[in-house]
Amino acid sequence: MLEWTLKCRHEDLVRNPDRVLDERARVIFEKAVSLRALRRPLPYITGEQYFYGRAFKINRAVLIPRPETEMLVSLGLEKIQNVTEPRIADIGTGSGCIAVSLASERPEARVWATDLSGDALKLACKNVVRYDLLDRLILLHGDLLGPLPLDKPFDLIVSNPPYIAEREIPELQPEVRDYEPILALSGEPGATGADGAAIYTRILQDAWDRIRPDGWVLLEVGQGQSEAVMAKARKRGYEDIAAHDDMSGIPRVVQARRT
Repeated sequence: MLEWTLKCRHEDLVRNPDRVLDERARVIFEKAVSLRALRRPLPYITGEQYFYGRAFKINRAVLIPRPETEMLVSLGLEKIQNVTEPRIADIGTGSGCIAVSLASERPEARVWATDLSGDALKLACKNVVRYDLLDRLILLHGDLLGPLPLDKPFDLIVSNPPYIAEREIPELQPEVRDYEPILALSGEPGATGADGAAIYTRILQDAWDRIRPDGWVLLEVGQGQSEAVMAKARKRGYEDIAAHDDMSGIPRVVQARRT
């Protein structure tokens, strides 16, 4: 918070430990400390979070990008490494961090990103503009895959959808429960179902008609949900179904390939 207050790097603080804050900086820093003491997450104080090596604007209309979600980007890039001019869809884009990262890493790709929240899309647009991607990254307002064009299939569909059951919300950490948007955590009332995994059924079903043969679907899942999501993919007819562990050893991303 002090680095953010003074707009400096960590090494600058170490080099000058006796630096005295002027009145304005002191007020800003003390306010930031008081907000953090109320369990407000740091990115909601600074308005920024790094994801896949890039800084993204963040506010309370979107989830805070998490390190484990970077797996969707790295795995997605791996799946389309041999595809020329890939078409990519990001479902429930939030801040746009996944879509922007994929578009930035593959300069010839075209990306479509959807979200049910208009406020989230307004923020995502700022991040799209920040990285000069308006000509290749299209933001669409609507539910899950509904707004996506039907004229041509996609090579890759990725999503970090709501996956927390409503009954689990009160048990979450205060930083999540009290500050992150409920729409991004558990969707509209009843959307995630009793086990939190109901939305995956819809995504896998709708993705089948929007993805090319041999195209991939990558889904971030909650702890303990990977087996259920893989079973849903298997039932729909996908192949090469597998779960990838995050840095904590938790199955975090499920992959599925359309036959």
